[in-house]
Amino acid sequence: MFCPECGKKNEAGAQFCEHCGAKIAEESKVVLPKQPRKPMKKKTKIIIIVAVILVLVLSVGGIVLSESFKPSKVATEYFEALMNNDTNKLYDYIDVPENEFTTKKIFTEVTDSEEEDMVNYQVVSEEKSTDGLSAQVKISYTLEGHQTPLTTTIYLVKDKKNKMLIFDNWKISDGSSLVEKDYEITVFKNATVKLEGVEVDKKYKEDSDSTRYDTYVIPALFKGEYDVEVTLKNGLTTTSKVDVDNYGTNINTFELSDKDEKALEDAIKNNVNKLYKSAIDQKAFTDIKGEFEYKNSDLSDLEDAYGSFARSIKNNELTSYEVTDLEVDRLSVTEDGYVYVTVDIDYKYSAKEYFSEGTVSDTDNDTAYLTFDYSDGFKLVDMTGLATYFSRF
Repeated sequence: MFCPECGKKNEAGAQFCEHCGAKIAEESKVVLPKQPRKPMKKKTKIIIIVAVILVLVLSVGGIVLSESFKPSKVATEYFEALMNNDTNKLYDYIDVPENEFTTKKIFTEVTDSEEEDMVNYQVVSEEKSTDGLSAQVKISYTLEGHQTPLTTTIYLVKDKKNKMLIFDNWKISDGSSLVEKDYEITVFKNATVKLEGVEVDKKYKEDSDSTRYDTYVIPALFKGEYDVEVTLKNGLTTTSKVDVDNYGTNINTFELSDKDEKALEDAIKNNVNKLYKSAIDQKAFTDIKGEFEYKNSDLSDLEDAYGSFARSIKNNELTSYEVTDLEVDRLSVTEDGYVYVTVDIDYKYSAKEYFSEGTVSDTDNDTAYLTFDYSDGFKLVDMTGLATYFSRF
């Protein structure tokens, strides 16, 4: 240490300076005065309070949301939507393969089940699988007018994608009641098919040796009634309705639009009357061929059919024939893409009376089978079944 008087260095702990004799004071520790604590700012207090409240809200909210995503909660909401036939809500709970036919729009259009008058219900049990990937929820319920409770079991699977990143996402797995998988639709060869306005893509077409039909297998379709539009390779468009159920659909008949149906009926009437008149007048097919021809037409079958038809008419001595009414009974498509028509025809006729110079007039009906191409209208290409026998008594 150093002397405060002379500044000379002394031994540590010396009380007097060895050089000048002055008293050396003991070094004292410097004690800094305590700094007064500054008051917490109001902004800081607000931030802390808000943070505490946020933690509490998130904790409570997490518990509430966790309950909302439990299998039993999802199952009861699905059950209520099912009983109320609420298709808009039902769609959100169905675990269905995604394709262009499994959209919510199509689901709400084709699904139609009866709304049940439910009085009350309760969850009986909830069981998860040991791996936690599936669950089943049993629900007991009563319907109006029924005293005995009913039970149903709803099966669920856990989606690999969580809701809100942290909560389990349970989906209804027993969609078999609402969805049909790998559904087969068989239609005419090279036809374009639309279900509810959505075209069936060629990727669904199965390989086949059939020369008349194509078969499509759609991975998933909702059960229900579909509007079907089929456009044949010749451009004719037909419409029908198809009920999708547990079995595939074979669209080998179809319905025409009102406009096309009227056009077909007119074509049948005009062509049948023309054939009978030509046969009565004993015209050869070469004489009338021009009335049936159209671009790229093949009238070989019609020519053969007309030859035998005209001979029968001559032998039965028919003098007049006129279609009075007709009803198309069935439509189908041939391997060549022609429209095959089964038609019931009412007609009136006159024929020479047996063993007399007089004539017999009467009415009758028969079933004919006519084949039409479609090229800017219906064009007759073949015919069978036209009446050739007429009562002459």
